[in-house]
Order: sequence, then C-alpha cells, then structure tokens
Amino acid sequence: MENLLNRKTWRIILFIFLAELFSVFAFLLPSFERVAFLVIVALVLALSLIKLEYGILILLAELFIGSKGYLFYLDAGGITISIRIAFWLIVMAVWLGKFIANRVKTRQSPRLKPSEKNIYFYYFIILFLFIAWGMVNGFLNHNDFSNIFFDFNGWFYFALIFPIYDFINPIRNSSEGLSPVVKQQRIISNGARENIYDLGRVFLAATTWLALKTFFFLFAFSHDSSGVIFELYKWVRATGVGEITPVQGGFYRIFFQSHIFILIGFFILLTIFSYRPPKNNKFFIFYFLFFILSSAIILVSFSRSFWVGAVVGLLFYYLITILRKNWKFVLRISANLLAAGLAAAVFTLIIVKFPYPTPIGGFDPASLFSDRLSNMGEAAVSSRWQLLPPLWTAIKQNPVLGSGFGATVTYESKDPRILTSSPTGEYTTYAFEWGWLDIWLKLGFFGLLAYLWLIGKVIFDGFIIKNWLTIGLALGLIVIAVVSIFSPYTNHPLGIGYLLIAAAIITREKVASTLA
Repeated sequence: MENLLNRKTWRIILFIFLAELFSVFAFLLPSFERVAFLVIVALVLALSLIKLEYGILILLAELFIGSKGYLFYLDAGGITISIRIAFWLIVMAVWLGKFIANRVKTRQSPRLKPSEKNIYFYYFIILFLFIAWGMVNGFLNHNDFSNIFFDFNGWFYFALIFPIYDFINPIRNSSEGLSPVVKQQRIISNGARENIYDLGRVFLAATTWLALKTFFFLFAFSHDSSGVIFELYKWVRATGVGEITPVQGGFYRIFFQSHIFILIGFFILLTIFSYRPPKNNKFFIFYFLFFILSSAIILVSFSRSFWVGAVVGLLFYYLITILRKNWKFVLRISANLLAAGLAAAVFTLIIVKFPYPTPIGGFDPASLFSDRLSNMGEAAVSSRWQLLPPLWTAIKQNPVLGSGFGATVTYESKDPRILTSSPTGEYTTYAFEWGWLDIWLKLGFFGLLAYLWLIGKVIFDGFIIKNWLTIGLALGLIVIAVVSIFSPYTNHPLGIGYLLIAAAIITREKVASTLA
C-alpha cells in the first residue's frame, strides 16, 4: 500500500476530476461535445503510440469511473460512439500494430501466443467459442440485426485479454530458444510489478474519486441547491453515470454502476489489512477511512444486489480467515468493521443534516434499510420479478444451445418510464437484469457453464496461492458473480474488465509462486 498511496495517486485523482469537469462542460455546451470527444481521442491515441501502457491505464480509469461509458460521446450519422468504444478501438489497434511490428522486426511469425503467459488460455478459448456461437445462433434464429449487434458489442471487451495480459505480464524480448523456466521468469519481470502498481494507483484514485463524487451528490440532493443540481442530474442521466432517485423522507439514493469497484476495493483492502497489516498509524488511518467511505457508499447506493454481494463476500472472507488465523484476530477485525459501519452511518447523517445550505433530506438508517429490504413492490423490483417467468420460458425453449444474441423477451413492466410510452406496461427487450440468466438464454447451458468454470478456476487459484492480493481479487470476483445474479455485470464491460485484470494478475502471482 505504501507504493500506491503517493503523489502519483493524487495526480491521477486530479486528472479524473478535470476529465469529469470537462464532461459536464461538454454536456452543457452541446456544440463543444464533438470537439471535446475528438481532442480526448487524439490525445489518448498519441499517448498510446508513445507508450501503450498509458492508453491501457486511461482505458481502465474510464472503466472504473464511467459506468456505461458515455462520459463523452460522438453522434455521427445517427450512430452514437461512446468514449469507451473509442478507447477500446485505440488500445486494440495500437496493441495489434505493435505486436505485428515486433514480430516482423524479430522475424517471427506474427501469431498470437497468449498461452505462454495465460494459464487460463484454454478456458478463455472455450468461452470465446460459445460467444461466437451466440452470434451465429442469433442470425440462425433470425433475431433482429440491430439487437444482435448492440447485445453483442459489450462482449468485445474480452478482446482486451491480449493487451491487458501484455501489460501485467510483459515479455519485452524474443523468447525463442529459451527454456520454459527462463520464459516464465521474463513473465514476472520486465516492469510487470511497476505496471501493477500503476494499475493499483489508478484503481485507488478512481474509487476515491467515486466516493467523493457520490458524497457531493448526496450533499447536493439533501440540501436546498436545486438550480445547479437539476443540470447535474440531467448530466448524470445523459451520460449513464448512474441513478439518483428519492427513497423516503427526502433522502435520495445515489447509485452508480461503477460503485461495484468500491465494493471490490473494500475486499481487496480488507485482505491487505488482514494479511499485510499497516506498519504505521498513517496507513492504519487510511485503511479505516476507506472502510468508512466504502461502507457509506454501499449504504447510500441502496442496492440490494450490492448488499447480497457484500454479505456473501464477507462469508467467504471469514471462512478463509478462520482457517488461516485465530478467533482472536477474527473478532478484532469484526470489531473494526463494525466500528467502520457505525462511523459510515454517522458520516452520512452529517452530510445529509449539515446546516448550510438548508437541509431538506432526512436520514434514518434503520428505517431506510428495513424499508428497502421489505419493499419488494417498488417499480424496479416488481419489474424484475415480472420479467423472471417469461425469461425462464424463453430459456426453456432452447436450454442447451441457447437462442443467440439479440433474443428478446416480452413482459409487463411497472417502470414509470416505460408506462409513459406503453400504458399497458408491455415491454420487449434483449437486455435483462438477471445477468446469469441472460447469459444462459444467449449462450445456452454449456456456454453458461464455460463462463462459470472460468470464473471458478480463477477464484480457486486466487485462494490457493495464499497471497493477500490474489485472495482480495478472488473475493472481488465472488462479489461480481453474486451481484450478477440480479444485475448484468458479467456480460458487461465492468465485470468483463475486472475478470481480465484478476485473471492476468493471478496468472502472474501463480507463476511467481511456482518459481519461488
């Protein structure tokens, strides 16, 4: 942690802040949107050509903070190109160009050899085959072409497996004629550790910024500042950053899809705290503050799926910790977490009730929490449960082979936005909240099994290596997998990107442990 919390991290936070401020200006001045988009794309392309690592870190920073990827976007002939797609194209194009150039320069055949560095290569290949089948099957089932494309485009993020693995497990020179041991030693050297530190700094900066942004919106929506807030609310909705909705008593739920990374960060930091405790009070205070902030975020997001993911993640954490530590240690950690949770509730109350400007929101944690758990009749939850029976029916029609990308389901929704255009609430869509069932419908049972097999293998390896980082990453994957039962993360760049990062780092640590 000492290597992560430094001036670089604070500079990254500043750059992220400026980027989001730039995004707000671009939204408020539509004529400036195209210019902003093109300037950013040109800048990232130039940096990627200078050093591809810069482009990858910028791409991942956007992933951590951008939720749906539309902080900046370009409307071209009726087609909207998000900044996330632009970054993906830049990184993939530059990586492929440099890969081919390097192979030509060293007079090697320009073949992809990820198996040298990726112990999960064949797991990914099997999954990729089912993803390709999902595309073909979509056309065989005569699904609408636009539905197939927009349903499939998020899965393109898996192509980043190549640049991300090269970033975390770089082999700088030719490995022809070298023994397998020397090849593997190159995997764990050549700047790999510093790249991981840089990635850690970007992750820490992004999650810190997400927390600050969340508390800013919580403060603004709980106080009399409607003039500015109305414009910022429109920016949040237009860019897909998140959702801001009233809960009860004037309290607003602040939910960003990217909050999943704060939840993951909580477990990574928890494992650091447990297996590599701080050496001085400065870092102990930092750990405790992060626990408070992340607990407060999980609370104010009022996401039931996050709560379930957090509970399951804690169960696995305690199971591992009990097996490796003593009960006294477990009780001490539990006391720290309880204190952080109580401090998070107090901190949230202070923000909501701060006397200036005039507070208009209320905050009763016990009442809000119990109401959120018991109120299953609200529009979002009701629509989700209304979707489940017809979704099961659609899966049963082709349970083994699936129905391909673009397969749709029609159900009755209670969402007010849908009711405005369809008074009966009848709604047909190819995108579903039930993430794993969505994958089953599109890829079939064996495609679903291949995905679960891959994630299960990465989690298993993360635990058996007995390294604080791999344990934290494995707990994060468990959280993603559980949250995806109720929300689409494993079929979205947010979940796919995290899986690629976790698999690449665990590969590196597993190889390093075998050579130790």
